Amino acid sequence: MGGELIVWPQVILFGDSITQFNYGNDGCWGALLADQLVRKCDVVNRGFSGYNTRWNKVILPRIIQKENASNIAVFVLFLGANDSNKAELNPMQHVPLTEFKENIIKMLEYLGSVGVGKEKIIIVSPPASDESAWEVECIKKDRPQTKCNLMAGEYAEGCEEVAAKCGVTCVQLYKAMMKRPDWRNMLNDGLHLSREGSIFLHSMLEPLIEECTSKLPYILPGWASVDNTNPQASLLGSPYHEQI
Repeated sequence: MGGELIVWPQVILFGDSITQFNYGNDGCWGALLADQLVRKCDVVNRGFSGYNTRWNKVILPRIIQKENASNIAVFVLFLGANDSNKAELNPMQHVPLTEFKENIIKMLEYLGSVGVGKEKIIIVSPPASDESAWEVECIKKDRPQTKCNLMAGEYAEGCEEVAAKCGVTCVQLYKAMMKRPDWRNMLNDGLHLSREGSIFLHSMLEPLIEECTSKLPYILPGWASVDNTNPQASLLGSPYHEQI
């Protein structure tokens, strides 16, 4: 046995429940990215259900440090769905818009300080909120309905403003959804992405992530290229290949 340790580049998906659930049957946008990048990158789910920017700002340095930052090919920051809850009904998760933007800026500054370049960072705005559908879910759990679609739009605008100010890419999911008459079908409960919504988000992320990863080689040769009489010669050499 032998050969150098193979280290896969990583695409980090950092966010709340919409990120945490992104390998599921409905919220499958992370799974779609993983399929897009197979044999080139590991897609790493770092979603935390219920978290807001105030909390994610605290945990980010426990997830990304200089030791692992150099291996990041893309960093996707997807927050705001919890921050934009109504303050009077959900003070625990609500974060005022001004602080929300400041928190994102602080996270971007931190990423830069450990070596994650701006060209590798994508901010995804919160999606639209279907208040009626989410109210049905809240009634089931005996909770107040705390969503406001107009507020979600304000926080989405905040993402766009911060991205422009800091020189990173923004996927304005809210605006893109609201241009569609069927946008409510993109949510499975009024808050989280349905399969249709996940496919829609992936369609927006795909070209951006492809741009960041197109020059990355495939890991290990395709099976047809392996020398069956001496597989070690094929498999213990350079792990990086132009195609599979």
